[in-house]
Amino acid sequence: MLDARVHPHREFLLAQTAGQKLFLTLTVTPTAQAQAARPDLSVVFVVDTSGSMREIVTEPTGTTGRTTTVDGKKYEIVKGARNKLELLTEALTGIIESDLLRPADRIALVKFDDMADVLVPFTPASDRTRLLAGVERLDWYSGGTNMGLGMQAGAKLLQGEHGSRRMVLLTDGQAFDAPVVEEQAGVLAGLQIPVTTVGVGDEVNTELLTLITDRTQGQPIDVVPDTDNPQPPAVRATELPQALLGDLKQAANEVVTNVALSVRTVKDVVLDRVTRVQPTQTDVARVDGPLQLGNVEAGIGATYVLEFTLPARPTARMRLAQLGLTYQVPGANYRGEIPPLDVVVEFTGDEAMAARVDPGVMQWVQQRNIEGLVAQATREARSDPAQAAKTLELARSMTQRLGNGAMTQVLDRAIGELGSSKTISLGTAKTMRLGAKTQTLKSSEGGLPSDEDIRRMTGA
Repeated sequence: MLDARVHPHREFLLAQTAGQKLFLTLTVTPTAQAQAARPDLSVVFVVDTSGSMREIVTEPTGTTGRTTTVDGKKYEIVKGARNKLELLTEALTGIIESDLLRPADRIALVKFDDMADVLVPFTPASDRTRLLAGVERLDWYSGGTNMGLGMQAGAKLLQGEHGSRRMVLLTDGQAFDAPVVEEQAGVLAGLQIPVTTVGVGDEVNTELLTLITDRTQGQPIDVVPDTDNPQPPAVRATELPQALLGDLKQAANEVVTNVALSVRTVKDVVLDRVTRVQPTQTDVARVDGPLQLGNVEAGIGATYVLEFTLPARPTARMRLAQLGLTYQVPGANYRGEIPPLDVVVEFTGDEAMAARVDPGVMQWVQQRNIEGLVAQATREARSDPAQAAKTLELARSMTQRLGNGAMTQVLDRAIGELGSSKTISLGTAKTMRLGAKTQTLKSSEGGLPSDEDIRRMTGA
């Protein structure tokens, strides 16, 4: 029910040369039978109900002249505007009432502030009355931001569920209990449960939310006030309902779950890194035992880049590694295993043959490298804006060649800020970081760099 294929970036490598890199793409695609087996969903929404969630994020139509105080902070009451919690309530209500959910799907609701509480345990989607009543209770609470406690409560609920399991974490602030958040990210990763993080505004801890999505093979959603002019991947506050509905559609489309990769290498061949590069980008956590690759969507599948460092070898054709894959198709109540995939290359003394590079593989490697360049430039901007601009120019040239117009625009904005203010704003830095993970596109034919450019950029 799952097809898999591998492609090395080179079929020939130089003999008697130590330290060469081998990049390998692993592409997995559900079969037609798997694609027809839509899984039952078990989704827990873990919602921040801290006082700051009352901040207005949509355009008001007028003022009332009145104010309200929540957690010691004063908020103006305006007409026609909605705060973060109201917008979130609207989004959850739309999901519960949508035709996307099937009667066998199950939804749970957890709130967190100073404490965490289960407002609704896992409940069939058909029981809309109970679910909607839980959503209405979100406005009863306020306090701090103990996100880790909320994740812990959600994880406990998910442990007893089956099918396609998911946590959706919604917050607008810094976590008071970041160590607990990191711990729970590890727990959820071990359970192979992806977490979608929804960060509202610039005050969120983007590094922490990114850690969660990286560890769990989830995806980030960045929400900004309607007054902003967002660039992808950010969405306006009023677009939050559509964004959450889209995430739920993706969960329903993940027909293959719990994909695990075993890699057996021959002597002195080292696996350095595994990165999912499509449909979104994240590094796969290195653990003892099989590597957890996450879930796979029907239709588009998933693509991973494996990076190896090779020892010197004599002229010969040889196997360097063997890959094994296991997976589940919950909609068909099926567990499967793919026959071992051999990684075979030929070592040669012919430099011209060794210089041949597969552009289809290298475009993924370049896309992966963009994220590293963005992180590097963000660090450099704090002390050396000129060097940061050079790093971003290199990243920009790569996005242009890959045909990734959305990410090119994000980088243009950052380069412009460095030129005018010698710094990168918090919002732009966040957009760059998340854009490198979510704005992933394959390059169009004819837009690829030369072999010399590829070797210079990647060290291949």
